[in-house]
Amino acid sequence: MAEKYLIRDEDGETVVEIERRENSVLARRQGSEAWREVQLERIGDSDLYVLMVDSRPVELYLERRRGGAVVTIGRHIFDYDVAPWRPVSKAVSLATPAANAVRRITAPMTGAIVETRCHPGDAVEQGQVLLVIESMKMNNELRAPGPGIVEAVPVSPGQRVKAGDLLVSLRGRDNPS
Repeated sequence: MAEKYLIRDEDGETVVEIERRENSVLARRQGSEAWREVQLERIGDSDLYVLMVDSRPVELYLERRRGGAVVTIGRHIFDYDVAPWRPVSKAVSLATPAANAVRRITAPMTGAIVETRCHPGDAVEQGQVLLVIESMKMNNELRAPGPGIVEAVPVSPGQRVKAGDLLVSLRGRDNPS
């Protein structure tokens, strides 16, 4: 029998079904006909993982947190809340995070801060570049996952950071108090 999980992000919620078999794990969105074979492998002691979906690899950074995870794939950051699915959860669910929820933007890799483009108190829009981090001689722009008010930027240009270090705290714009 498949396990069900309720997954929430800023765009809403979905139910994912997971079926564990003797030599594989299958996953699908509830209501979808297609099951996908999935495998998640951690690379060393880092937050870097390889997710295999139907034998196709996806490289991602996974920062586990209480009740969910922050997943970074390329330049895209996804902040998820995960809970076991219960039939009544739709009636009491929160389709979007609280307006004043704090979002932690962390370093997806070890590197050096090249430039900060935001300061505490700044209002930012979804997709706006918050800072630039250099790793392996490549500059990577980290963008706001949604609109909000910058609460803290505990890093400065030239500073070395490692994967998982806090770079920016962002509070939802609707209630920045």
